[in-house]
Amino acid sequence: MAINFPTKPDIRLNNAPLVEVICQIRFPLIFRINKEEPSEFQEKIRDQFPKVEIEEGILIPFPELSSKEEQAGPRIKKTYRFRTSDEKTAVSLSSDFYALSTNKYTHWNEFSKLLERVDEAVQNVYWPAYATRIGLRFVNRILPKNTGIKKLSELLQLLNRELTNYARSDCWSDPLEMESRLLLSNGNARLNLRNRHGTDKEGNPFLLLDFDYFEEGELSLENLVERCNTYHDVIYRAFRWCIPDENLGVFQPFPEER
Repeated sequence: MAINFPTKPDIRLNNAPLVEVICQIRFPLIFRINKEEPSEFQEKIRDQFPKVEIEEGILIPFPELSSKEEQAGPRIKKTYRFRTSDEKTAVSLSSDFYALSTNKYTHWNEFSKLLERVDEAVQNVYWPAYATRIGLRFVNRILPKNTGIKKLSELLQLLNRELTNYARSDCWSDPLEMESRLLLSNGNARLNLRNRHGTDKEGNPFLLLDFDYFEEGELSLENLVERCNTYHDVIYRAFRWCIPDENLGVFQPFPEER
């Protein structure tokens, strides 16, 4: 089984609907991360991520662990979050994952360079044996403020009709809210494509396009950025399929790329 979205040139949008990009890498528990402050890790990224937050949750032990200390019961799980000065981009580190996220995305090349730096810091300090899940997620919100379109029915016309056929029926008109989810296979990888539309609390219409591409298993951490380059390519082709070429102009492509 394979995903065959058409290949499209990369076009930068002046008014892009993208609101968040997240790359998360999960790995087997490293208790050292929970037991000591990640000062060595912080020093490797502190010039770009100077702000720090510490969140606490519950770490549930696995029954098969043999150590009495590890079987003692639930313990506090810490997640360290290192943010840029403008707080738009963050690195998260916990005992079983690290992640890079931003709501100020500019271009994949810039994001992938940050990802490479964060991955190198994790490898040098904690050297996880392998990943159990590697995922890349792009979340888009299509709104009146980034399209100039104020009616939900007109926003829906921006999308590929194959995504919105269920919204049209002789049995109803103008549904208040609808959501669909496609889980697509691409060899060992999966693409979770979620499409939702409705109105917010202020009565403003919105469309949500959420792309989550991931692999699970015992995954090598070598060439992580190259792997994520492939993930990004699939997600971008899926986005361009969801919004046909003739409708892309509403997001104001940069003049040199029209």
